[in-house]
Amino acid sequence: MKRFNFAIIVSAITLSGMLLSAVAVSAQSKAETKLYNTAVAKKDLKSANKFLTKFPNSGYAPKITRLRDSIIFYQIQKDDIIGYISFVEKNPKSYFVQAANSRIEELNTSSISDAQAMEIAMGTGLSKEEIAAAKGVKNLNKEYVAVIVAPKANTSEYRITLLTQNNGNWEEVSSLLEQVYTNDYALKEFRIGDDVKAVTIAGVQHLYFSYVNSSSDVDSRSRIANNDCEMAFNLYSLADNSVYNVLFSGKIEDGIIYGSSMDSAQGGMMATPQQTYLIKAMAAKENLKPFEKERFHTQELIKWWYDNNPQGAKNIAFGIVPENSPLIEMANKGKDKERVGNYTVTMLQNVCNNTIVVVRNHENGQYSIAMCQPMPQNDKELELNTFYGEKGNILALYYFKGKSSIKKRLNLSSKRLY
Repeated sequence: MKRFNFAIIVSAITLSGMLLSAVAVSAQSKAETKLYNTAVAKKDLKSANKFLTKFPNSGYAPKITRLRDSIIFYQIQKDDIIGYISFVEKNPKSYFVQAANSRIEELNTSSISDAQAMEIAMGTGLSKEEIAAAKGVKNLNKEYVAVIVAPKANTSEYRITLLTQNNGNWEEVSSLLEQVYTNDYALKEFRIGDDVKAVTIAGVQHLYFSYVNSSSDVDSRSRIANNDCEMAFNLYSLADNSVYNVLFSGKIEDGIIYGSSMDSAQGGMMATPQQTYLIKAMAAKENLKPFEKERFHTQELIKWWYDNNPQGAKNIAFGIVPENSPLIEMANKGKDKERVGNYTVTMLQNVCNNTIVVVRNHENGQYSIAMCQPMPQNDKELELNTFYGEKGNILALYYFKGKSSIKKRLNLSSKRLY
């Protein structure tokens, strides 16, 4: 059996590698090194470009590229915003891109205050109520005022108008009528956010703004408010008068929107810089949370009961309460309860602005909503506040209106109301 000296093999491989490296360095150290040293010594654009043209794949190329970029960057006049934008476009991977973008943003910062912008916008004949937002925006060394005009009643379009000064007068230079971005046209209330600002993305000036789509509608029977809600994040490009947006949809509670965004899938390597910016802005909003089904489940159960039990119904459809519903815990902890035949009945007051009657069937352990009644707004409306069990599975319900009362009976087995 042949034996090999491992140490000798390793030494041979190492020596071979060293020899290959030496060859590479030796090859690089002739014409390349001479031209490299010339470029470093002269520090001019001609020498740098000459080296990169002749040896684009050289090991010295990154250093000379940075040298070339520094020469170009520092030759740009400090107030030449077009020069900085051109630099970013031509050298997107340059070490100096961050510094160029910072200079672009600085040069694009408007000197017009929000109060001045509002005054200028109102000077065009718009009322303060019509103006959702007004912002000073500077683009290519020229001052503008961007005005967002809120949608008119029963419409779903808002307007973005760009004003600039001409011979001392502020005049309209562009106007865009834009459809409100929504998945639910029942949300007719439009409210602009307080985060309107000018931002520079990929060397282009944009107006960033967000708005909320909501509704103040209240269901006439259940008295449950429509808490569906959306937040749209938007970028308006001053370069081509276009709008980019992403949307977060859900339900609102105590100022927090619980939901999701289909538009978040737009992110990734194929996303435009505008999409990436908007998705990051959406992710940074602390009042946007993933949807929690259990949080709104009780409300949905009550809505289901009203949808399936029209006014004056005699055959009552009980709403099944799922095992994970918080309503079960509320019923178990409720103090206003009584055993009625094969059922335990609990009356819960002021749950989503309703009095609800929850029954537990002892034969199968199932919880159900048997009855709902909106909380009264005055003494002319019915109030459900008393119950007791009668013979068998009969539940007596007492409704009060002022000084008068109405008694109804509900058979918990047949679900018949009489």
